[in-house]
Amino acid sequence: MKPGDKIRTIMSTRSQRTGLMLPRDGIFISARENIGRLLILVDFGEARREYLLPHEIEEVKRESESSS
Repeated sequence: MKPGDKIRTIMSTRSQRTGLMLPRDGIFISARENIGRLLILVDFGEARREYLLPHEIEEVKRESESSS
């Protein structure tokens, strides 16, 4: 994944900051390692940015890739 790629959460996810449920779709911002874990920063628009674990997201396939 690279910055700007669209992602989708695999499961319902609650915001660590607000406690509200996050939207399913977001934009990949960056990835970083912290204490041996990979954390993915995702921009959910109005719901703000949240860190998620890799098993909680999937990359949204582009139309051109799915039609090939």
